[in-house]
Amino acid sequence: MKFITLICAILFSSMLVAQKTAAITCTVTDFKGKARKGETVYFVGQKTKKKFETISDAKGIALVNLPKGDTYEIQLLGIGEEKEYSTLEIPDKEGEMTAKVTIQFELPLTVDLNDINFETGKSNLKPTSFKQLDKLALLMERKPELTIQIIGHTDNVGNDAANLQLSKERAASVKKYITSKKIDAKRIETDGKGASEPVADNTTDKGKAQNRRTEIRVKE
Repeated sequence: MKFITLICAILFSSMLVAQKTAAITCTVTDFKGKARKGETVYFVGQKTKKKFETISDAKGIALVNLPKGDTYEIQLLGIGEEKEYSTLEIPDKEGEMTAKVTIQFELPLTVDLNDINFETGKSNLKPTSFKQLDKLALLMERKPELTIQIIGHTDNVGNDAANLQLSKERAASVKKYITSKKIDAKRIETDGKGASEPVADNTTDKGKAQNRRTEIRVKE
C-alpha cells in the first residue's frame, strides 16, 4: 500500500480554555488529488495503545478528537494488515488545539494474504484466517464500489490437476467466508492457479509455504 503525508500541522488557539482533546481533520485523496470516500483511518496511541477510528466522507474528510499528551501512529484499513506510515504528536498543552493531516494513498492492485491457512490438502479454512478475512470484509463493506478477484495458489507437492482443483476450491472457500459477512457475491470473482505461478523455491519448506498463498487482485 502506498502512502504519502502532505500536511501535518498543529494549530493552537490563543484562548486558554480547558480542552483535553485535539480536533483532527484528515483529508484523504488518491495521488491525483481525488477525494477517497469510505477510507478508514486509525490513530493508535503509542503510550495508551488505544485505537481511535474515523471514516472519510464523500469529500474525503474524516474527523476525530484525540486525547492530548500522546503520539499517534496513523494507519489506514487496507487489504491485509494495517500499515503504519506516519505519526502525529499531540502535546499536552492548555488551550484549544486542532491538527490538519492530508493523506494520499492508493490500494495495491495485488496482495498476497499469506496468513490465510487451510487444513492440509483441503479447502477448509483454519480459524487463524478469520481475523484477516474479517478486515477484508470490513473494507468491502465500507467501500461498496470495490470488487476483487481471489486467486488460490499451491506448492508443487502432488498431482498438478489435483493442485489446480484444490486452489480453485480454496479461493471459493475464501469467497464463501467473505459473503457470509453480507458482502454481495457479485463483487467477488475466484480462480485457482495450482502450482503454476510460484513466488519462491519449491525445493525448500520455506519456499513451499510461500507458494501456498491466497492472492487478492483489486478491480476497483
